[in-house]
Amino acid sequence: MATPKTKTSKVWDNFILDNVKKVVKCNICKGDLAWHGSTSSMMEHLKRKHVGVLEDDSTRPKRSCASPTAMDQYLQRKRPVSLQQATALTNSILTMLVKDMRPMSMVDGEGFREMIRQFNPEYILPSRTHFTHLMEKKYEATLLKVKETIKEVKSALTLTADVWTSRATEAYLGVSCHFISEDWEMKTLNLATMPLEERHSGVNIMTWLEEVIAKYDILPTKIKAVVHDNGSNIVAAMRMLEEKHGWASVRCSGHTLQLIVNNALKEPSISRAVGAARHLPDQWVLLEELTQGLQPFQCATVYLSGQEYATASCLPQLVKGLQRSTQQTRFETGAGKAFLASAEKGINERWGCLNTISAEKENPIVLSASLDPRFRKLKFMGAEDGTRVQGSIEVLAIKEVRGSEIQGCEQVHQQRVSVPGRGDKSALDNLLQSDTDSLSEEEDESHEDQKLQMARSKVQMYFAEPAIHKKDDPLRWWRENKGRFPVLSKLARSFLCIPATSTPSERIFSVAGNICSQKRASLSRDHVEMLTFLHFNPE
Repeated sequence: MATPKTKTSKVWDNFILDNVKKVVKCNICKGDLAWHGSTSSMMEHLKRKHVGVLEDDSTRPKRSCASPTAMDQYLQRKRPVSLQQATALTNSILTMLVKDMRPMSMVDGEGFREMIRQFNPEYILPSRTHFTHLMEKKYEATLLKVKETIKEVKSALTLTADVWTSRATEAYLGVSCHFISEDWEMKTLNLATMPLEERHSGVNIMTWLEEVIAKYDILPTKIKAVVHDNGSNIVAAMRMLEEKHGWASVRCSGHTLQLIVNNALKEPSISRAVGAARHLPDQWVLLEELTQGLQPFQCATVYLSGQEYATASCLPQLVKGLQRSTQQTRFETGAGKAFLASAEKGINERWGCLNTISAEKENPIVLSASLDPRFRKLKFMGAEDGTRVQGSIEVLAIKEVRGSEIQGCEQVHQQRVSVPGRGDKSALDNLLQSDTDSLSEEEDESHEDQKLQMARSKVQMYFAEPAIHKKDDPLRWWRENKGRFPVLSKLARSFLCIPATSTPSERIFSVAGNICSQKRASLSRDHVEMLTFLHFNPE
């Protein structure tokens, strides 16, 4: 078929004719159209696929010459994407998929591919397989960084753990790690969204938690506590881990608050009144009372669920405040009074032993509160119990000093052994030894006693100082005062990192639930863990 001698139609601005193959190629989407000597199909293609490309003849400037100008040829010339640009675009798409929790199959969608072509026609979008491979490599690299971060943490770690079942009825164990950095900032890392194959028994959960810390080369002695819900299986697991490794078991205060409120609302008089309130206007008084009565519990739940500030240290004072609220609030209706009585009873039953102090077992919540400068006066407990808490802190401070001394002595001993000629003393060494040389051990003991006395003095000084304002940041206070209280600051870093709730591990499942949606139910369990891990541990 004859080729036109001149291309006068404006559609030729967007097409190139291939005489050999008898096709025209679109410069925008690179699609081919059969060439039959007419521009009708080309015009239709631009109208349907590339809206807005064609301009009105009345507003389009006419060419003085039918042949393309030098500027037209320059603009239509292909500009290949460099390897560096293509890599940057690909990595940007992968970051978007992880951050927005999108499935890898998104890159196969026609709409997504067309959008990318509009952004950069020369960029060739890789396949889903390629993006999956990149995600796996990114996971391995991030895993190494997380392991290195944990290795550099000098203080104790706290874990939160929870078990969850997806829409595809697949079970996962979520584990997060919490610590305070050298700059006194609260840090959280996602450690696992571990797929579970076996029954969720206490023994199995204990084994799985041990597998998680082994994966990150975390010594069991570095774990201070584990925060968990009230499920009987995880409670049993923590009982065994407490006996085996000494990990403190901390019940989720959020779940406890929920149980208290739910039980209070189950009062028969409240249930009947709430049901009647839908039909009887005078029952709205009860709903107003319940709204007022529930407000302190809602406030406490939101505050204790925070992740970027100290929360466990606030729990004793908040519980005291909830007790005061239920005792001082006055309601008119019988159902409202029943709610307050039931809520007060629930608080006393579930948190009655919250402030218990024992010489045999640490109470991480009370110790955390005592190391929070906002609550160091321990006004939430009696004076006698407060004195015992100060004694417990003094014991921990002495242990810390002795532990540091032992570690220092071991280093000195290794240095001495490594020095040539510093072996057993010869007969000549004994003859040349002065009388004062034999006192070295006594001098070391005297030096240690001085350090212990200094530690006791610092503990007393800390508790003697006034408490800081409740709105002040305790971590900032410790950052500014760690030089004054070096031993206590180490203890504070270990205890103040404990969360009051298991919300961090539950947030893992909020993300995992998005990843494991109906549309993405075909995702492998390992890829669910990788996507969740990368989402919570961004570079």
